[in-house]
Amino acid sequence: MEHRPPSFISVEFHLSPDQIQAFFPLLQKGFRVEARIGVSVKDFLSEHIGLSPEYVRDRVKTIFLDGKSIDDLDGTRIHDGSMLALSAAMPGLAGAVLRRGSFFAGLRSRVEERNQRPSGEREEGFIHLKLFNLLLPEIGPLLLQEGILISKDEFREFWAHFSEESRPGWENARVKGKECEIQSLAPLLREDPSPWIRLKVQEKA
Repeated sequence: MEHRPPSFISVEFHLSPDQIQAFFPLLQKGFRVEARIGVSVKDFLSEHIGLSPEYVRDRVKTIFLDGKSIDDLDGTRIHDGSMLALSAAMPGLAGAVLRRGSFFAGLRSRVEERNQRPSGEREEGFIHLKLFNLLLPEIGPLLLQEGILISKDEFREFWAHFSEESRPGWENARVKGKECEIQSLAPLLREDPSPWIRLKVQEKA
């Protein structure tokens, strides 16, 4: 299957750490990342996101793949278009049932996708990713720094919630590699026909 990247316009911000948090709602709502497909969830978390086995073990307590909670990170593979949601420990009985390796795991259904793709066949594709609760401030800045793909409509909806008063210190953005004033961003996006935005948010030096 031929891999065709979507048509996008690049938008980049350089902000302080507390300002970067403004983009966390986009990470919780969901975004796309370009990655190898046909790999295990474990390999995706380590190779693409850069999470250590210890971090995954101790912090990423609940993982949903295509709407179902999974336990077997080695044997479960991701495919083009897969939806992967990552969460730290959630409270209460529901959190205990969904938690990886939980005593209560038998109360839920699980998805086991072993060997649906030969281990040597690894192509490029897109994964839909979501982050929740404590993982947002811990992993979110890393993903924003590398760049995420979101639809232009989603970004417009997100951007419409910001006024000049709610963006103190947001001086400029870079659109298609060129500096532009913040107030010019929305008009530039309206003029560009690309349906997607490749968004990068870097920490200000």
